[in-house]
Amino acid sequence: MFRIFKNLGCLAELNKCNRVVEKRCFASKKYADTLNLPKTSFELWGAGKREEDVRRICGFSELYSWQEQQTKRKHFCLHDGPPYANGDPHIGHGLNKILKDVINRYKLLRGYSIHYKPGWDCHGLPIELKALSENEDDFRKLSPPEIRKKARKFAEKAIDRQMKAFKKWGIMADWDSGCYFTFDKEYEASQLRLFHQMYQKGFIYRDLKPVNWSPSSRTALAEAELEYNTNHVSQSIYIKFPVSRLPGKLADYISDLYAAIWTTTPWTIPANEAICYMPAKDYCVVQCTETRERLLLAAERVEEMAQIWGKNFETIVYFEGSHLEGGCCLHPAIPGKTVPLLPAAHVKMSMGTGLVHTAPAHGPEDYGVAIQFNLPVHCMVDEDGIFSPEVGQHLAGKNILTDANDIVIEMLRASGNLLMQSNYMHSYPYDWRTKQPIIIRPSKQWFINTGAIKDRAMECLQTVEMLPSHALNSMRAQLEGRTFWCISRQRVWGVPIPVFYHRETGEPFITSESVNHVTDLIQKHGSDCWWELPMEELLPDNVAAKCSFKSSEFVKGEDILDIWFDSGSSWSHVLKDANEQADLYLEGEDQYGAWFQTSLLTSVAVNDRAPYRNLLVHGFTLDSEGRKMSKSLGNVVDPDVIVSGGENKKTDPVYGADVLRWRLAESSWLTRVQIGPELFAMTNQSILKVRNTIRYFLGNLYDFDPSVDLQPHADLLPIDKYMLHLLYDYGSKVTAAYDSYEFSEVTATITELIHGKISAFYLDTMKDRLYAEVFDSLERRSCQTVLYHMLEVIVRSIAPITPHLAEEAFLHSPDAVSIFKTGWFHCDRSWHQPELAVVFGALCGIRETFLATIHAPQSREYDVTICTSDPQLLGYLHELQQETTSCTSHLSELMMASFTTVATETEMPRTEGSIHVDSSIGVPLSDVESYTNYSLLIQPASHYHCNRCRKHTAEVPSQPCSRCLQAMSGGWE
Repeated sequence: MFRIFKNLGCLAELNKCNRVVEKRCFASKKYADTLNLPKTSFELWGAGKREEDVRRICGFSELYSWQEQQTKRKHFCLHDGPPYANGDPHIGHGLNKILKDVINRYKLLRGYSIHYKPGWDCHGLPIELKALSENEDDFRKLSPPEIRKKARKFAEKAIDRQMKAFKKWGIMADWDSGCYFTFDKEYEASQLRLFHQMYQKGFIYRDLKPVNWSPSSRTALAEAELEYNTNHVSQSIYIKFPVSRLPGKLADYISDLYAAIWTTTPWTIPANEAICYMPAKDYCVVQCTETRERLLLAAERVEEMAQIWGKNFETIVYFEGSHLEGGCCLHPAIPGKTVPLLPAAHVKMSMGTGLVHTAPAHGPEDYGVAIQFNLPVHCMVDEDGIFSPEVGQHLAGKNILTDANDIVIEMLRASGNLLMQSNYMHSYPYDWRTKQPIIIRPSKQWFINTGAIKDRAMECLQTVEMLPSHALNSMRAQLEGRTFWCISRQRVWGVPIPVFYHRETGEPFITSESVNHVTDLIQKHGSDCWWELPMEELLPDNVAAKCSFKSSEFVKGEDILDIWFDSGSSWSHVLKDANEQADLYLEGEDQYGAWFQTSLLTSVAVNDRAPYRNLLVHGFTLDSEGRKMSKSLGNVVDPDVIVSGGENKKTDPVYGADVLRWRLAESSWLTRVQIGPELFAMTNQSILKVRNTIRYFLGNLYDFDPSVDLQPHADLLPIDKYMLHLLYDYGSKVTAAYDSYEFSEVTATITELIHGKISAFYLDTMKDRLYAEVFDSLERRSCQTVLYHMLEVIVRSIAPITPHLAEEAFLHSPDAVSIFKTGWFHCDRSWHQPELAVVFGALCGIRETFLATIHAPQSREYDVTICTSDPQLLGYLHELQQETTSCTSHLSELMMASFTTVATETEMPRTEGSIHVDSSIGVPLSDVESYTNYSLLIQPASHYHCNRCRKHTAEVPSQPCSRCLQAMSGGWE
């Protein structure tokens, strides 16, 4: 029975507690209508659909055209390097396009008129191959017009997919009529005019050059048409070239001396024209203890050669490779022929002997040596891979990939110059169609003489501002080794080289009249006309007659221009209305030797200057672990999944375009960009924090009319002035970061302000004043003025990176138009108050000590006394609180306590149960920061809980405090 009554007593006590809670809740609800609580329709969730609505409502598609029509603006031109139209949009596209858009949108906000025309590279072998692989038609049975039709259709589909993605990412452009495509007839005509200008200046010529050649299909192949057989077996041989001459003191060692070389293509030995060495490496003469022969080898290759050959060597003399200059050897298979020893940069020490067999007709590096030293480039192999009669009776008519190798090896064995023979398994290029090995053989091609341009190009690069800092050296290094640029391709999907060839002599026919006539035809009909119109229309008799020829004497050329000439000439077409020079080129680091360089070479050749004033180079995208993305690893990030979500929205949620943009902008994009699902999830949280802060601004500005309620700076409360000082500092930093393209610094500065100063400090501190003061009081309007300025500055500062979020926030302002039509933010000079920042810097340190000592959300349940004998710190405290004790002072608001007392050490009250904290804080004295001591006495609140403002400031239980009574009554008691 006792136990029952005891339980009933507990129940009664519980009910009593519940009634107290209910009473407080009822009281809170009763006063809720008297508070200035936030009101806004600005949502926190729903990125995907919301962004679509923002793009439509805010006129994303019309913005570029609008800014083009604005007059009296500065001009900024960013020339878009055309992505290849051969696949779906990927994260690399996202990085490139979004970085460009951030720059363009920032420049637009700063009052510039933007020149930006997105482009696509539409020609070339990869597109042609993909188009042909889409069906089972035998490519050999298709005519050039049929192949071109298929390739164009494939490119158009790829362009459509990529363009839709770019629009969804918020890229600002005139997508309907402001793009360029390298297969447009006007673009093709501009390209041919540039070709003609360079030809007239002597920069374009025709010559013989080694290319990848497939004997099995009798055609030249581009790199993309090769596949590599890792199990290919070649006949590897080491052979001796008798040394006939060595310069200087080395001549003493010439007796019975041989230069040893290694090759996996024995059939190229008859075409040998030189032996190459590395001038900066050490070489030596060694003597074989078994045969007494002397061999010339690289010093660091001696030990391995001895092991491979099973010989013992005694070193006779060491010397630097440069001492070999002027030396000669006898050819091991052609009696009476001598070949020189020549320096070359391509000689490697990782395999072979350190001396490299050089056959200019059958290797790209070999050909480069031939050009440098004027060696003959003579090809004795026909289109079927058969030796011609001039090679001699033993080899004439033999297939170089089968019979010829064995015959050459036997010839070397017979002459005593074969050191060793073995099989060598390695990776070797094959024709992707026939699955047969290819060879390197020369054919007539068209070239640009980059050797005649690159010195001036180097000079022009000195006038270009580049990021990152090593970009200039990378550009120079890529240019340095380029003596020629082959611009002809043996394909049909591209712009034809406008050259005709004499039927009998094979000599090219190219005149100003013939090129201009073909160019006019292409501008009118497109480049298809080269394959569709008859010869008499392509080369009329009246054009040929000017050179005393008839049209019937010629055939049209079958070569097309290299796609790098296609894209490298883009400045001549796209930048016609920008004086053929852009303010900025921005592409990936793979373009040092590609688009950056081809654009530079063509522009320097014609205009004697670089086509860009500034060059920005971004890195490649990697996964979150720093690995290259590949389907086999399963780490490929699809930007469409990030923006629109995957099939499973739980594992692949809808983040929206702004999350993609923010993540790419905040990355260290000048080096390597790491991305992954977990990183996008973190980015989403960052943007939600920004979004929630903007939502809070809007919610507390629902009754604020800036034309009436905006307070002058002089009338603002001290803490509000302090926040505007921080906002001024923020504005300066973020503007400087945008100007220097440091977008990661922009996002870091935004995050620091919102997380560290606004959300965790100001909004938490001001909540009481915003909600509890009279709606039109100076105290509330002062805070609203700061919120208004913060909203203006922050929303504009994030707009280049997150345009959807910025536009959506701006829609909630009266008579809103696109934020990008209204300009950059303005921070008034009067906001900059470093002296006030010193005061709050010190006092915020005291605040942090107080809040760290107690549980911060319970700060209003305490009174705090701040004690110090330091006159400077006392001065700071008295600036915010004149009275000894206050619950309404600026200091009390800053401390977030119910009552705050300022006292000296001698006045320090001692109360039983209080918390006592001793600490120190840095206070600047002139230019030196000194530390001063202070103490905190923290006690439970001495007053009753106010059910309206929830501070312990009420004189009577269950009644509002005097401040709240006055706010509710409007001053009427």
